[in-house]
Parts: sequence; structure tokens; C-alpha cells
Amino acid sequence: MIRVYENEDITKFYVEFRPRFQQCVVERVLKFCNEHQENDNQDLIVDVACGSGQATSAFQKHFKRILGIDVSPNQIKQARSANEHDNIKYEVGTAENIPLEESSVDLLVSATACHRFDLGKFFTEAKRVMKPNGCMALFCYNAPIIIPKNVKDPAKRQELSDKTTSLLLKYDYFVNDEQSNVSYHCKYQDIFNKVSAENKQWITEGLVMKCEWNLVQLMGYFRSVAAYHEYMKMMKEEHKDASEEEVKEWDHAVLLRDFVKREWEMEGVKDEDVMMEAHFHVYMVLANKLK
Repeated sequence: MIRVYENEDITKFYVEFRPRFQQCVVERVLKFCNEHQENDNQDLIVDVACGSGQATSAFQKHFKRILGIDVSPNQIKQARSANEHDNIKYEVGTAENIPLEESSVDLLVSATACHRFDLGKFFTEAKRVMKPNGCMALFCYNAPIIIPKNVKDPAKRQELSDKTTSLLLKYDYFVNDEQSNVSYHCKYQDIFNKVSAENKQWITEGLVMKCEWNLVQLMGYFRSVAAYHEYMKMMKEEHKDASEEEVKEWDHAVLLRDFVKREWEMEGVKDEDVMMEAHFHVYMVLANKLK
């Protein structure tokens, strides 16, 4: 398992600025479960690599017991501090060593994470802990489509959306491991192909989470990405004597903010008053009865 979301700086941004998974995603997962399981098979769900609980809590109303596990003690600390539900627990654990008994899990999920797993070991472990007719849902999203709210002209709004989203994708692409790049660009098709199950589906269309954001939230989301911190660490090591102003010249979060304000003609507006929509297109791999 590639470990990148562990340090405290990342986890603080992660818990505050990562979007929580919306009910459209939950409903699509449960629809698959209901098609292949008895409807009352909603006892235990485990969220593998749960982070600070963005997906874990979304299933709260649908299962009697929910366990979120993550390799990072900092992420688990954040998840526990934000947890308001008695049926949700969080523990430190890995995708390759899930702390549950054999044949105990009705649904295993993993959000924005499985592209970093040792997939062979993970699938073996998933099969061990899942019930014989258990289901698995692996889902993710790439950088969001950003749509300015202050621009009334549809053509201009589309132009600015395209430019802003392209820049965000360019900055978001800085990822150290080849597996993540492949999985992002093919929307988990590579992972779907590796899943051995009696029933499986690959979904790439029709699931969109829409968030009302301001520029502070966009920058916070960007700074919650591990690749951003890796890039900043590398640049600071290369430019040890750089001044604060010089750092801003290659800080992608600052450059993104300056681009938005300039291109959207909002340079005199406070960051929190620059409003936008962020559309996250979710893709997923669904499987039942792993082989």
C-alpha cells in the first residue's frame, strides 16, 4: 500500500475540505447490493482507507454497524473527533490486513483509495472478510469541474469553466506513482478488469456530486491532495533560501487562486465571496461474490 495521506498537515485539510459522498453514490451502491443480496443483509459495512470518514458517514442510516479503517493514525483521530454516530467506529488498519473476522462483512467499500493498494493482497483480504454473498464497492472521482457563479453569459461561463478545470487538472496530475495515474485516467477500468467475482459492474456515467463552493474551499480542496504536499516539499528542498514571495511564484494553490481572480475579473473581491459550483463525476467498480 502506498502511504501518502498520513501527515497532520494533509489530514487537517482533508477533513475540512474534502467533499462528503452524497446520497446518489450511496443509493447506487445499495441498488447493486439489493439486486444481489437479500434486502435485510445490511448488518456490517467496512470502509477501507476511510480517511476522515467522507464515505463512511454517508452509509450511517443504512447499516447497523459501520467500521472505518485507515493506515494513518492522524486520519483516524480526525474521523473519531468528527463522529457523531454510535453505530460508526474507526480503527487503524490496512487494506491488506483488515481487522475483522472471516465472512463477517456484508458490504466492503473504499473511496478514492484503492488505486494505492497492493491489489492482489487487498482482494485476497476482501474475500476473507466478506460474507459468501457479500458486495464490494470501489469508487473515486478526479479533479472537479469548476463553474463560476458570477458569470451570467453562458458562453463566457463555459469558457472560464473549461480554462479553470484544465488548470486544476494540470496541477492535480502531479502524482508520484504510476498506478494512480493509470487508474485515474481510465476511471478504474484497470481495477475492474482485475476483480474476479460472480457479478460485477463498472460505472463511469450518471453519478455527479454537486457542491456550492467559494475560492477558499477550492484552495483548501487542492491543498488536501497529497501530490500538492509532495510537490511543495520537493520545491522547498530545491529552493532552500526562497523568500515567502518567491514561494508564491510556484505554489500551485496560490497560482490557481490568482488565475481565478484574474480570469473571472474578481481581483478586488474577497476569496470567500468568489462563488462557484464544483461538480465531481464519480466512477465505481461494484462486485458480488468474490472468487
